[in-house]
Amino acid sequence: MASELKNKFVFQFLLSASQVLLPLISYPYITRVLGPANLGIVNYADFLSQLFIIFAAFGIPFYAVRELAVVKHNPEKRATLIKEIGLLHLIFSICSTLIFILVTFNYWSHNLVLYLLASFNIFISALSFDWYIQGMEAFKFAAIRSLLLRIAMLFAFFIFIKTAADYSIYFGVFSAATFIIAVVNSYKLFSENRLGNQPVYIKKHLKPLWHFFLTSSAISIYIYFDTILLQLITHNAKSVGYYTAVLKMVKICLLMMLTIGTVLMPRLSFLVSTGNKEAIKNYLDKSMQLILLTGIPVGFGFIFLAPEIILTIAGDKFLPAIPVMRILAFLPLTIGLSNIFCFQTLIPFNQEKKFLTAVIIGCVASVGLNLLLIPILKESGAAWANITTEIIITIITGFQAFKIIRFNPCLPVVIQTVVATVLFIPVIFICKFLFTNAVIILLVAIPLCGIIYFMVQFLIFKNQVAREMKEYVWNLLNL
Repeated sequence: MASELKNKFVFQFLLSASQVLLPLISYPYITRVLGPANLGIVNYADFLSQLFIIFAAFGIPFYAVRELAVVKHNPEKRATLIKEIGLLHLIFSICSTLIFILVTFNYWSHNLVLYLLASFNIFISALSFDWYIQGMEAFKFAAIRSLLLRIAMLFAFFIFIKTAADYSIYFGVFSAATFIIAVVNSYKLFSENRLGNQPVYIKKHLKPLWHFFLTSSAISIYIYFDTILLQLITHNAKSVGYYTAVLKMVKICLLMMLTIGTVLMPRLSFLVSTGNKEAIKNYLDKSMQLILLTGIPVGFGFIFLAPEIILTIAGDKFLPAIPVMRILAFLPLTIGLSNIFCFQTLIPFNQEKKFLTAVIIGCVASVGLNLLLIPILKESGAAWANITTEIIITIITGFQAFKIIRFNPCLPVVIQTVVATVLFIPVIFICKFLFTNAVIILLVAIPLCGIIYFMVQFLIFKNQVAREMKEYVWNLLNL
């Protein structure tokens, strides 16, 4: 079982790595060609369509992964569940696409291609079947598929995007990738399941899905609504460009940190169904320590190296976004912890209502804070609203999760991690003193800080999770 889980972690890590490498390679080129204003136009349309994609999903991704994990070994029940969930998703996607067209109709005369692509993305989301891939724990398939596709996207960016006017092509590449994923995932689903004439009863799913829908809708509001409000209040595409560019940079690290959660969620749902609380506690304790061990140094890294990161990845046109990066520095840590509490604890234990309460409170806080702060601070106001909302949700869900699973105390880990991270300061100061080029500073400072950090954790504090990480990587290298 442990070996199987490690293999799945490797493939999910490769999947997350491909999600990280694509923007790291392509984003410096894209930001310099499109500029803050055009990037803001694209990201606004993208974030708006993502909001409707979440509405179209109606909570299905969370719900379906949990339910599929229970019936995955029963072909007949699995096929019935797939038919019922697939039909519901298609209905919701059609409705969401039509509503999106009505809501955004005034924008179509200015950016017809952009909003046609956004509408297509909403509709095709019903055929992506990512919930099936995750629920069946097909991480090898997902990793290979995504790696090949992202390499193709990388070539497409450099071949087709030449001027600032090519922002619709930039969005079109993502739409093409979405379509290809839908085709490939659909082929896998239909080839592995015999979807015959099983009776379909979709009504029974509506009540549990309703809780997930309310939760995902509230989540979507505080994830995407800040960008929408930023555009509606400021009418400044550059502000949207600054904010969304930094948001994507910061969330690159989050993708890697959440890898473990994606791997463990189906496994935890299965363990909950068997009542194995000891194994669950073991998984969750290690998850929390891993998030702390990575999230705290990543946050300080964003604060200390914000100018160099933005100069390297986005270019000097995005230097006004430095305060935004420093405000959002600990967003990966905060979301990483809330992910453990929500998707690895509350949902597997069927505590959707408690999760819903937390995200509704977060949603109200997000809208209120954005309306209050954006008129005064613009993109920085949206950033403060974002991080504050995530902290509120993490505190509430953490309190609820601790009632279910008594996590081991993490205060010593936090103290040790902060102490180890303080050593970044002299290293980064010396690097900035010796070098003036932002790229060289990053290439020297990040590896040095990483080596010092893990040596302190491993040799001085003898952190058990750090030791297991070292042994795990060593085993991988000797395969």
